Amino acid sequence: MTAPAPSSGAPTARRLLASFAALAMLSLLTACEFRPAAASHDTPPQSWWDQRGPVVPHDTFPTDCSECHLGEGWETIREDFTFDHEDETGVRLDGAHARAECLLCHNDVAPVAVVASRGCRGCHEDPHRRMLGVQCQTCHTEDTWSVKGDIGLHNRTRFPLVGAHAATTCFRCHEGAEVGNFSQLDVDCISCHQSDLNAATDPDHVAQGWVNDCDDCHIPTQWSGGAFLHDQFPLLGVHAATDCEACHVGQQFGGQPKHCAGCHMDDFVATTDPDHQAAGFPQDCDVCHDNFSFENSQFDHAHFPLTGSHAAVDCQDCHQDSVFAGTPANCAGCHIDEYNQTTDPNHAASGYSTTCEQCHMPTSWEDATFDHQFFPLTGAHMGVDCEACHVGGDFETTSSDCSSCHQAEYDQTTDPDHSAAGFPPLCDQCHTPTTWESGNFDHSWYPLLGQHQAADCASCHQGGIFEGTPNDCVDCHLQEYSQTSDPDHQAAGFPTSCQVCHTPIGWEDGGFDHSHFPLTGAHLAPDCADCHIGGVYEGTPNDCVGCHLDEYTSTNDPDHAAAGFPTDCQVCHTPTVWDNATFDHSQFPLTGAHAGADCASCHVGGVFQGTPNDCASCHIAEYNAATDPDHATAGFPTDCQQCHTPTTWDGANFDHTWFPLEGAHAATDCASCHEGGVFQGTPNDCASCHIDQYNATTNPNHQDAGFPTSCQNCHEPFTWTPADFDHAQFPLTGAHNGVSCEDCHVGGVFGGTSSECSACHLDEYDATTDPDHQDAGFPTDCNACHTPTTWFGATFDHSSWPLTGQHQGASCTDCHQNGVYEGTPTNCVSCHLSDYNNTNNPNHSSAGFPTSCQTCHDTNGWDGADFDHDFPLQGPHNVDCNRCHTNPGNYGQFTCLECHAHNKNDMDDEHDDVGGYSYNSNACLNCHPNGND
Repeated sequence: MTAPAPSSGAPTARRLLASFAALAMLSLLTACEFRPAAASHDTPPQSWWDQRGPVVPHDTFPTDCSECHLGEGWETIREDFTFDHEDETGVRLDGAHARAECLLCHNDVAPVAVVASRGCRGCHEDPHRRMLGVQCQTCHTEDTWSVKGDIGLHNRTRFPLVGAHAATTCFRCHEGAEVGNFSQLDVDCISCHQSDLNAATDPDHVAQGWVNDCDDCHIPTQWSGGAFLHDQFPLLGVHAATDCEACHVGQQFGGQPKHCAGCHMDDFVATTDPDHQAAGFPQDCDVCHDNFSFENSQFDHAHFPLTGSHAAVDCQDCHQDSVFAGTPANCAGCHIDEYNQTTDPNHAASGYSTTCEQCHMPTSWEDATFDHQFFPLTGAHMGVDCEACHVGGDFETTSSDCSSCHQAEYDQTTDPDHSAAGFPPLCDQCHTPTTWESGNFDHSWYPLLGQHQAADCASCHQGGIFEGTPNDCVDCHLQEYSQTSDPDHQAAGFPTSCQVCHTPIGWEDGGFDHSHFPLTGAHLAPDCADCHIGGVYEGTPNDCVGCHLDEYTSTNDPDHAAAGFPTDCQVCHTPTVWDNATFDHSQFPLTGAHAGADCASCHVGGVFQGTPNDCASCHIAEYNAATDPDHATAGFPTDCQQCHTPTTWDGANFDHTWFPLEGAHAATDCASCHEGGVFQGTPNDCASCHIDQYNATTNPNHQDAGFPTSCQNCHEPFTWTPADFDHAQFPLTGAHNGVSCEDCHVGGVFGGTSSECSACHLDEYDATTDPDHQDAGFPTDCNACHTPTTWFGATFDHSSWPLTGQHQGASCTDCHQNGVYEGTPTNCVSCHLSDYNNTNNPNHSSAGFPTSCQTCHDTNGWDGADFDHDFPLQGPHNVDCNRCHTNPGNYGQFTCLECHAHNKNDMDDEHDDVGGYSYNSNACLNCHPNGND
């Protein structure tokens, strides 16, 4: 196998170790001697081969040399020789390592463990002299030693390289960059650009006192063409292209007027269409004009919106002789001629109001629409001509009463005869505007329900008489009342208020409202006569005993009369049945064993009054007989329910909530704590029972350490060991979690132990060289970067300058050179000036681009920049920059005429009515800011 040329890739320590382990893997190639081309067969087993370097002893290689070698002297490696490094060793060789000669790694440099422990430096010399750390893979990859994304890496510093800074070579700022030495620099612009400041005369920066904060106006792309943030007076429209001197005459930058008239008074005075001065126009130019042109102004006519025909009229049509003040805003002020000339109907003769907008719209005088809402035209009125009601053009005295037009219909109606019946001429009470027929009288004062609904009017209003018709039921239905015999209404003295029981549906099936004595249970089925005997309905009793005294007297289980039970039967009985009564025993709920007991068990001798409800009155025998524990001797109270339930006397459960029995306490017998049957005064602090364990504990020694006897601080009720101290004041996380107490509390001293990291880890702080914490002046607040897990792999919170894109993979020393972390610049161009200077598409330096790289570039890479182009680049405008910006030295210049070349004479004729027209590219952009026609 002829291996490719070696590369200077950077495998991790693990890869190096695995690569050297390939010696063992090459046991597939065992013991034949590897001899160089110039060697004889007597060459010692380890020597130097001019082509491939040191020859590794083949003591353990295969004896069949032909598996790898060809030729008489075995100096040629077989072309078809293959070796799957990942399959044989478990480690894949990537990038340059896969192409490297085997002997570059498998040689006699040093033992595998020694070389692997050095990481990349085991094979590759560090040109940075450890100033950039030992993690080579931060910048380099296994594909190539060359740094990828160095601009992105620099953006992790406090001075991102943008604009001209990105195009500047490293050594322009970092004098030792060529030999890997990167020192910390001042990031203020003036530290490098003092000469630019002194040379700036347009305007003179030094004279104006502009000697600091260069980035307020300038960007890292170029010094010239600085853009001042003009937010106190935004430069829009024609102001955007105006030279500073036009307003700041003589380089005076203070006191300039901010109102339009301060600069444009000549335009105001010279304007004649209309004459602003003669018309008394205010000098607030921006009321009508914008920043793009004095011509084509637009007055806000909101006080009198120009809609309909008004929108197209010329100003002079209303504001004659350039008089703009006092113009009438009412319609008649301009349209009185139309009012006087209108004859259909004649507005003047009819006395119509001159408030034209009541009927007319600004669109046209014709097709007026009168708002007839005081008498809505609905139904048959809707299609009637105005003259049908307003006879002779009389619009003022027209009556809105129906009868004024429809008296003939009223007089002619015979079903019923309105006139004979004396109906009022208020037609709309029954009729609608749709038709005179099918009148519908509002009978709401006496709703027609049930059979009343189908009855003819004459059934009640006999003889055509509608006044005085009675509305009491009995006035029409006395015959039904008199003839009813089940029950006999007259004999029973029922009232003639039929609606109490009957409905308009029918006389039969009357339903009496028995709500004063609801008929439920067994009461629901009996006939009325069962209670109302002899047809007597008045004075029927509604208390139970009035009907059920016999049941009360004959009941003997228990004997109600002998026991003196009240005659309020409903206390225990329901209307359904006399048997199976249920007494409400809520004053002493019957639960557990009480629920199944017979009444006589407690109410002995049939006595129900005065039965006690305390437990001891019935269960004192069980109290006295209890010996585990002896209730009487221990002086237990006779409130049995404190421990016992109504279910059974055995299995009592004392409420031990004031000292919960948990863990080992739960299984302990009562006598273990309450010795001698004494239950009063038992202590509830741990030490009272467990002081022996406290004194005997030596890991740590509780007495010597002065631990409190509040055992529950560390121990649980389950067991004395293992205890768990609440270390919340200093949480034991990461590597702290597995250490012994003695590691921090040396000599058994637990009081006053410091919680500062440096109190224990100052040695690590002092010994750290990547970077050197002492030289860099790092604070001893270790937790700012390190975690309790390990000292290595610290992560600094770089939120003050977020590391994004290619900055994310950069090593700290790429930006913080020579171990200097203070004062690292944060602007892009500090690192990326070489990119800026070397860019030629377009040439940033020649074009004078600002060095604010972030305007177009992001941290992912210098290529693929995206400039925010105010003029939309879409459609035919999606072209290369130089199509419009023909001067590569000035991108502030552009031309439209290269692509949109027209004959000037034709264009002049085409734009003869366009104010401010000029045949040049700036004029094109003013009128076509979006590139549209």
